[in-house]
Amino acid sequence: MSTHSPIPTPRPDRHAQLRRRLEELAAPVVYGLGLRLWGLEYIPLGRKALVRIYIDEEEGVTVDQCVMVSRQLGPALEVEETLPGSFTLEVSSPGLERQFFHPKQLQAYLNRLVHARLKEPLEGRKSLQGILIRAEGECLVLDEAGQEISLSWDQIKKIHLVHVFGPKAS
Repeated sequence: MSTHSPIPTPRPDRHAQLRRRLEELAAPVVYGLGLRLWGLEYIPLGRKALVRIYIDEEEGVTVDQCVMVSRQLGPALEVEETLPGSFTLEVSSPGLERQFFHPKQLQAYLNRLVHARLKEPLEGRKSLQGILIRAEGECLVLDEAGQEISLSWDQIKKIHLVHVFGPKAS
């Protein structure tokens, strides 16, 4: 008699679920203050967690705006009890070297230098840096020293803008 173990059903990534729920809670607060929710990070730190919210606006974000979002969102997160255990909430601007959280954010940064860390090595490398020359849907193309590298959003672990100081080259 043979016994077969049931095929395990994949559990949805708990952290991804938490990030989605946190975005659902943060979005109305941020948009209600006339700001944009640029992105959100959930970083478990043992029994605590760090929730980092990035807000943006055309003119840039002020410290006062970050404080307003924090004051309104903090109590909402505590009441909701979405997070297991205690957490630290940080609210800030995405900054000059902004991280991209969604592929649609890339379109506004064509012809700019970006750095991408990959989930799996591509030709033996997990880190790429090049000029973002195309961003369409879930696909992007970097020019790294004259070589075009095509990536899908699913290959990317983290991608951010690289700010180049000084005058722009023509």
